[in-house]
Amino acid sequence: MSSRMSFEVCRALTQLTRQLLGAGEREAQTHVLAKGQVYRVVVSLEPVPTEQLPDVINRYL
Repeated sequence: MSSRMSFEVCRALTQLTRQLLGAGEREAQTHVLAKGQVYRVVVSLEPVPTEQLPDVINRYL
């Protein structure tokens, strides 16, 4: 993703991740209505390998 997400979006995704993992799920799919359009939303959780963590951290600096 090329653009930075707002703090609120990151926080909401963190909460969703915690809820999914707490329920033993790694994926969620649904449809939402926003701005007069129906969107398909798919979220999948993939652990980041330890050796990739520096790249992930640097992305947010």
